Amino acid sequence: MWPMTEALTRECSPPRSRTCTVALLLVLLLGISWKGIASATDTPISPSLRLPSGDGQTDLTRAFQEALDSTAAAGGGIVSVPAGKYLIKGHLTIPENVTLEGIWRAPVNGRPFDSGSVLLATEGQGNADGTPFISMSTNSTLSGLTIFYPEQIIANPPHAYPWTIQSVDGADNCAIRNVTIVNPYQAVDFGTHVTGRHFIDGLYAYPLFKGLYINQCYDVGRIQNIHFWPFWDVNPNSPLWAFTKEKGTAFIIGRTDGEMAVNLFSIFYRTGMHFIAGPTIGPGGEIRNQPGSGIYTNCYMDVSPCAIKVDAVAPDAGVSFVNGMFMSGVEVAPMNRGQVKFTACAFYGMKDIVSHAKIEGRGAVFFESCHFGAWDGHGDGAACIDANGARLLVNGCEFNGIRRGQYAVSLGPRTRSAVISSNLMPCGVNIRNRAPKNAGIEIGLNAAEPDPGYLRKWTVIGPFPNPAIPAYSPGQPSRAGFDTDYLASIGGEANAAITPATTVTYWDAQGQAQTVKGRTLEANAQGTVDFKETFPEGKQVAYAFGLVHSKRMQKGHFEMGANDCPKVWVNGKLAFSYWSNEGDQSTPGAYAFDADLRKGLNPILVKVEDAGGRRWEFMLAAYGEDGESLLK
Repeated sequence: MWPMTEALTRECSPPRSRTCTVALLLVLLLGISWKGIASATDTPISPSLRLPSGDGQTDLTRAFQEALDSTAAAGGGIVSVPAGKYLIKGHLTIPENVTLEGIWRAPVNGRPFDSGSVLLATEGQGNADGTPFISMSTNSTLSGLTIFYPEQIIANPPHAYPWTIQSVDGADNCAIRNVTIVNPYQAVDFGTHVTGRHFIDGLYAYPLFKGLYINQCYDVGRIQNIHFWPFWDVNPNSPLWAFTKEKGTAFIIGRTDGEMAVNLFSIFYRTGMHFIAGPTIGPGGEIRNQPGSGIYTNCYMDVSPCAIKVDAVAPDAGVSFVNGMFMSGVEVAPMNRGQVKFTACAFYGMKDIVSHAKIEGRGAVFFESCHFGAWDGHGDGAACIDANGARLLVNGCEFNGIRRGQYAVSLGPRTRSAVISSNLMPCGVNIRNRAPKNAGIEIGLNAAEPDPGYLRKWTVIGPFPNPAIPAYSPGQPSRAGFDTDYLASIGGEANAAITPATTVTYWDAQGQAQTVKGRTLEANAQGTVDFKETFPEGKQVAYAFGLVHSKRMQKGHFEMGANDCPKVWVNGKLAFSYWSNEGDQSTPGAYAFDADLRKGLNPILVKVEDAGGRRWEFMLAAYGEDGESLLK
């Protein structure tokens, strides 16, 4: 008997688990050291000695499958995969009651792929409908592994491959735990075949085309801690990103009864979550399309033209989203008959977003305690919630628009009943009601905010240089213009009063004298002073001078937003200064500060430097001690 085989036999006598049987089989089949296999107690003896194929060159399909089958024949157990890269040119089936387990105890970032237990998949290139890389049987588990497709390409389109993981027909209790799939074309399919009580906890992947497909689950499935993100290709300008953003879907969910989902994330897909009437097989073998139901908590569908797409969900059961974040839209199709509920969810705006929700169908749609960011990006009068379905309830939500007069809700002619109540609508209670006259529509207790009365008339001067500082201390400005007083020739920033006749001379980087002159500039309808309207080059510094009238001496309260970093002087005193090396966005009310006001006119000087990017702007509102605007 070989010495290491004899030692292994002693270690496993009497047998403590079937893991020893599998370990012995791998020793005999592959000639590996006992030290490269987990012990019978799942405690690694040594990770230093790996399989001979650890360089990823030798095909180990047969060795892996024989180990899995032998474990199943012995009644089930764990096939432990030590650290290394294992080339699998074919495909694997995990039999009933068998776990294929690598070393990871949590999913990992998609890079590097040289660490841990890595399976290299190559079969099926060009055939999306081919045999899956790993097929899972009843009570089988895949755990602690990284899967990588070494022949995949960064292109539009990429190579098509079959599903990486798929359940076999009739499999129940399939489990995936702490698995990373670096670059699958299609990641996990628990829907083509009946897969009851499936369980996923810890799946990180960059699915290029389809992420997770769930269907034909007639007893509750559970999925949690799933993260779909472009680990493998971090270049946002790559052709692969273009493919996924145009055609990719992260989650496809059909007939599943009471699916329970927690902590799901996706980004940069065409569709985040797509709820469909999934194909199922009836008693006579006929194909029927049936929707499902479920509860989705802490789900974040980020930067997708359509975050949630509902073709159909189950009537009376429906789907419920709680504590979700969506960027951006929700679409409910005309054929939907089930309830769709959003509670305590956030809807963020994107540059070109039209409406956050477009609703059709007979199923009721609920929004409760949600908040909505910018919408109607094209300024065409689109409503935040564009409802042309039968039933709608909107209660206790905030509609934080970007300009006065934006529609929060629009009710179309197919609306039969709607309740819109107790909502905050800062830009105005603007609800467009085109529902039939006999529809049951209740609208009330919605609150708008007064016009903030931004200061609109300014005199600006600039632009001035804003060169980068090669070496700067942590926490200190990295661009010189922020702390450079370019108004020294007219009394300095604290004493400057700028009019259209004001001129200022400064010396540029080449030592040449440059002269700039004041000019008037009015804020736009949203109260924004856009420096790029006057100084299109950007990456510079400019000043704006205005006057605030106070009826008495009092403490003034100011609210502003700026892009990028501002300073503000009130009556010659520096009242506010904010610096960030990354710059900032001009969000209304992003900054707040107080300053002493005297009776009469009070000079205000605003300085804003630009770090680059599309915007260089600010907005400023002022209020008295009674909360009334001073800038009307």
